[in-house]
Amino acid sequence: MAPSEFDEGEVYWAAPIGGVTPPELSTGNEDDDEILRQIAARTSLELPRSWEHFLLVPDEAAAREVAAPLAALGWEVTLAAPSGEDEGRDDDPDDDPQARQSWCVISGQQSVVLTPGLVRDSRELFEDLAAKYPGARYDGWQASIDFDEIFDAMTGAVDAPED
Repeated sequence: MAPSEFDEGEVYWAAPIGGVTPPELSTGNEDDDEILRQIAARTSLELPRSWEHFLLVPDEAAAREVAAPLAALGWEVTLAAPSGEDEGRDDDPDDDPQARQSWCVISGQQSVVLTPGLVRDSRELFEDLAAKYPGARYDGWQASIDFDEIFDAMTGAVDAPED
């Protein structure tokens, strides 16, 4: 499965779940901690999931250069040309016009069990790679969560034997 071609039934969300990050989930990065909290609040972090990282680069040549070492490390890499179009775009105040003008290097892995250490090491890899190319920047990551995971977590809590 290529990155961005997630199975039907997988869910992504942006609504934050507030609170303090438990030490066992801390990556040292506020954004990464938030995503791990969101996943942990809905299902087990021990379940494998699809995982994608996004690097924005100024042109196709840089995208191809960035993609090579990632592919060599076993990442599934897809290059996305800039859309540059405002047509059909919503009026999201967080929308980044620069991102629409950049090439996006999407690097994915399947069946990944996320841990704070893995998330931290991966962020370091992608930020270090972005730092090597003028105008490039790491734009974060996302992970899948399946409806069945949420349902199982909810029914497991309801069906759990009382102590």
